[in-house]
Amino acid sequence: MPQAMQPWEYNIAPCYSKSTAEKISNKHTQEFQNVFKNLDTYKKTLDAGVPLEQAKRTLPFVHNEQKGLLAIDQRPPKGGVQLRLYIYPQEQTRMIHLTSIGDKQSQ
Repeated sequence: MPQAMQPWEYNIAPCYSKSTAEKISNKHTQEFQNVFKNLDTYKKTLDAGVPLEQAKRTLPFVHNEQKGLLAIDQRPPKGGVQLRLYIYPQEQTRMIHLTSIGDKQSQ
């Protein structure tokens, strides 16, 4: 009988600024919620056994960055801002490291 795969987990990396995330959450509540809903969708996709490369190609809100980093974005409401959540998925440990969050101006 095949063994069930361990689910992916989140890790907040030391470089992730909780104070910046809190400010963004307070200022852009809807966009903040949307980007984390997209992160949850990404995680559920990986938990379902979809390989990392296929998940990047399939999910329109996942974008390649440098050195293995990915950006999770969201479609902002009219007049809203485009937020990006930067993550590093580590396949060997099945860990999604949250590295930073910001808008286009703070990249």
